[in-house]
Amino acid sequence: MAIGPTIRHFLGPLEKPISDFYRGIFIDLTTLVNQVKVWVPASNILELGCGEGAVVERLVSAYPNAQITGIDINPNVGRMFPGELECVTFKQQTIKNFAVENNSSIDLLIISDVMHHIPWELHEEILSDARETLKPGGYLVLKDWERNVSLIHLLCYLLDRYIAGDHVRYKTANEFRELLKRIYGIKCIKAEARIRPWSNNFVFLVQL
Repeated sequence: MAIGPTIRHFLGPLEKPISDFYRGIFIDLTTLVNQVKVWVPASNILELGCGEGAVVERLVSAYPNAQITGIDINPNVGRMFPGELECVTFKQQTIKNFAVENNSSIDLLIISDVMHHIPWELHEEILSDARETLKPGGYLVLKDWERNVSLIHLLCYLLDRYIAGDHVRYKTANEFRELLKRIYGIKCIKAEARIRPWSNNFVFLVQL
C-alpha cells in the first residue's frame, strides 16, 4: 500500500515545493529539459506519462512558442502545473488512443521516468504506439533510471516501491538501447546523455 498520497494530503501549500525537493534528490529536471532543447527544436510537443506536470512546467520555459500536451492515465494529470494553459493541454488518455487521434502530428515526444513503472511485457507496445504519433523525422526523448548496485539505486527502489506504491522494475540503458533499435530502426539513436546528479539517469535521443 502506498503511503505517499496520505502524506501529501496533509502538506497543503507545501506539497509542491516538497515534491520538487524530493524529485530533485534523484533528477535535475531543468538540466534534462535544457539538454532536450539543445538537441531538438520543436513546435508541437507531447509528454507521455506527464504525471502532475513537473516536466511540462519546464518545457513551457524552454519552448515558449510551442504547443505542449501532457497525457497520463492518472486522473490527477497536470494537477500541480502552476502556469497558464493557453499553450498547454493535459489529458487523461493512453498513448494508444492519443496515437489514433493524432497520428504523425508530434515533433517531439518525451517519456521521462515512466517505463520502469510499466510492466516489461508492455514496453514494446507502448513505444510502438508512441512511434505512431511522430511526424516523419520527429524525435523521441526517452529518459529512465538505470539499475545498478549502489545505495542511491536502492533508495530509489525503496521510495518508488513503498512511498509511491508502484511495482517498479528497472532496465539497463543497454536493454533500452536494443529495444529502441528494434522498434525505431538500427540507426535511430542520434545522441545519448547522463543527467545529474546521478549517472543512473540516462537519456536517449531517437529520430524516426
